[in-house]
Parts: sequence; C-alpha cells; structure tokens
Amino acid sequence: MYPDSYLKHQGDILIVDDVPENLQLLSEILVDKGHEVRQVINGGQALKAVAADPPDLILLDIKMPVLDGYAVCRKLKENPDTAKIPIIFISALNDVFDKVKAFSLGGVDFINKPFDMYEVLIRVENQLKILRNAQELEEKNKELEQINKDLKSFNYMVSHDLRRPLTKLLGFCEILSSENTISDPETLEILDIIGHSAQEMNSIISDLMRLAEIKERKLILEKINLSEMATEIIEILRLEAPDRQVDVSITPEMYVKGDRRLLRMALENLLENAWKYTGKVSNAQIEFYPVDSQTYCIQDNGAGFSMAQQEDLFLPFKRLHNQSDFEGTGIGLAIVKRIIDVHRGKIWAEGYLNQGTKFYFDLTH
Repeated sequence: MYPDSYLKHQGDILIVDDVPENLQLLSEILVDKGHEVRQVINGGQALKAVAADPPDLILLDIKMPVLDGYAVCRKLKENPDTAKIPIIFISALNDVFDKVKAFSLGGVDFINKPFDMYEVLIRVENQLKILRNAQELEEKNKELEQINKDLKSFNYMVSHDLRRPLTKLLGFCEILSSENTISDPETLEILDIIGHSAQEMNSIISDLMRLAEIKERKLILEKINLSEMATEIIEILRLEAPDRQVDVSITPEMYVKGDRRLLRMALENLLENAWKYTGKVSNAQIEFYPVDSQTYCIQDNGAGFSMAQQEDLFLPFKRLHNQSDFEGTGIGLAIVKRIIDVHRGKIWAEGYLNQGTKFYFDLTH
C-alpha cells in the first residue's frame, strides 16, 4: 500500500464513463483523497464539460455509444485550447492494439478494468505531478522572459543615457589637451588619466552592447572565406602598431558557412587577443589554420594562461592577467563564445603560462 502522504497533488478531474457504477466508485476514491471530481456519462457531455471549464485531468472510458473515448480524445487533441489536458484511458480492453491506439491519439496513461484503487490513485497522482511541474516551468519561463525584457531595457539605458555624458567628457578632455592651455605636467597627467578611463568605460559599454545584441540577432548565413577575413584584420592591427614585428601565418582558402558580421566580430576578438598577448615576446608568432573539415585553431606564443583557469576563460569580466600588464574589458572572449554558440558550434582553449595559447572552434552551420 502507498501512504496517504505520497498522494499530495490535488486536482480538478473529469470522469467519463457510461457505467454509473464505475463513475460512482472512481468518484469516491478520488474525492476521498481531496480531488474535485466531475462526472459525465457520454462523449458529447464530456466535450461540453471541457469546453465550459477545462479540467486538470480526464479519466476517459474507451467503449461508449455514439462517441467513444478514442473519438473524444481525438477532438480534444485537435483543439489547441484543450490539447494539453492529460487523458488517462480506462477500459476493459486489454489488447496491445488498443493500448497503442490510445497512446498514439495522445493518451498519457492506460488503466485496465477492473481497476485497483491504489493503481488509480498513483497514476492520477503521477499525471497531476507532471502537470504541476509543467505549470511551474511555464511560470519560470515567463519570469525569465520578463527578466530578459528588463535586461534589454537596462542595456538600452546604458547604451544611450550613459554614453551621452561620456561623450561630452571625452570631448572636453580632447579640447583641453589640444588647446595647449595647460602647461602643468601633473595636471596634464591627470587629464590623460581621465581621458583614458573614459575611453575604457566607452569600450566596456560597446562590448556589453555587442554581447546583448548577439543573442537577439537573426543569423544571415552565407559562405565566408575566413582566411581573407583574418588577413584584413591582421593588416589593420599592423597599421595600428607599425613598430611591431609579428610573424603571422594564415592558411589560405578556409571557408565556412555563417553570419559574416558575427564571425568577423569573433575573429577580431581572437586575433586581437593573440596580437595583444604576444606584445611582450621578442619573436611574436600567430597562426590560423584548419584542424579538420570544420574545426579551426588560432595559435600564438604569447603570455598563455593556466589550464586551472580554463573554466573562467569565457566568462564576462574575468581577466586571467593583470589589467596593468594587458589592457582590456574582459568581455571579448565571452562575445566570441556567444557567437560560436549561436552558430551551434563549440569553442575551447589550451594554454600554458608564458608558452602561448591555442583557441579551437568549430561551426556546425
């Protein structure tokens, strides 16, 4: 026997059976355990009762005149408003074919007549438990949707309301620095720190906007030459730092299918990372090559990282090196991972301190 404490999910249950004795017995069993029970004696009444007030669960006899249980179930499942109501078939039919048909029409369970009281209670309890869990999950999903809406509103506020005063601050710093009205070295140094901090904040805001945008963006898939894209990025990095000597090797004709704008953003972050973290080695080397038909690697011989920190590598604002050694917002790799994720791919890394890093990614699109 099952203890009463196990039966704890009460519900509104509709029983459909053309035999009054069955209706009475089932009702007594369920009402005794705290359930609300309604009874109807044919399929037509069942459809009307469900339309008027949908129950949590239906116990449905199969063999009934005019409109049998199969027909009732089919009509309920065809209606979007009633399709999710769980139906347990109750029948003296015990053939495998009958059970298969019951489940194929959308029934969630099957109880044979004559039925055992505890079997009925446990099967009803299980279905009500599943129903309550689904309802709780739906509520949580609604809460998450609201949180996402709030985050989007916050992101809009950050990108617009904070950027306006920041733009003014940067503008005034530039004016004061360029007009040569300040000659005191200490004041000039303070002004430079203010301008640099404002630029850093502006970069963080830009990266946060990119991070938020990726999830909302609908992918525009096309054939992309990663080799050409990477070469263009490296050329820009060379123009920005003409004094640096970096040996860059990019395998030609690496093609993938993906979103051009997003993959450009991902490659920019990965190659800029490699460029930055090789800044303190004398023989800086960066390689970009295919591992197999859909996996690619960007390798450098720079500062590297400890493999013990691997789990933190793609988390926003997680820096594995001191800000004083290597500048950055700490969001770049989080952006890369989100881009690879929306392409249904994977990204991972291997590295050792002062021995360089290998970033691997694959794209399934």
